[in-house]
Amino acid sequence: MRFVLGGDQRPPRLMCMTRMSVFTREETITVTPLRAFPVVRDLVTDVGFNYQKAREVPAFVPPEGVAAGEYRMMQEDVDRSQEFRKCIECFLCQDTCHVVRDHEENKTAFAGPRFLMRVAELDMHPLDAAAESGLDRKKTAQDEHGLGYCNITKCCSEVCPEGIHITDNALIPLKERAVDRKYDPLVWLGSKIRRRPPES
Repeated sequence: MRFVLGGDQRPPRLMCMTRMSVFTREETITVTPLRAFPVVRDLVTDVGFNYQKAREVPAFVPPEGVAAGEYRMMQEDVDRSQEFRKCIECFLCQDTCHVVRDHEENKTAFAGPRFLMRVAELDMHPLDAAAESGLDRKKTAQDEHGLGYCNITKCCSEVCPEGIHITDNALIPLKERAVDRKYDPLVWLGSKIRRRPPES
């Protein structure tokens, strides 16, 4: 559920995380279900789309030969990932993303900001060994999760109750890395050059 303020330009809010003291007596408060997902009954919506998309994101691939308790990372890498880990999966970002909300036909090809943020987090994780196993997260973000559909209007960041900078810290950097990989001639050439195996 979320708050939508009738006749006001405020962004939607989660009902469970909003105090009445932030409103004036003159404001009209309207409680509505999430708009991007089918209504089951009253204020209850079917958010199964989000769980389906979550299952489509490949999980973290641990580095080979390193036990879980032996992971070592720079503090700045920890801080960067920690911001995205604050997500409470309220799906308000998914609900306000017009690519998901206003275009039902996009849902098959577009995962939405919540799950593109997850892909971005894993792609920038220094210990994720997905590339060694043949998984290119930048390519899957573009080809399978619809990264190109995002037009970085920042509506997802504006409504996040945890204050996560989804667009600036996850989606834009992921877009930049995906474009570099696809269109930068030096990156393209480097991906085509196969290294010779070391001589024994």
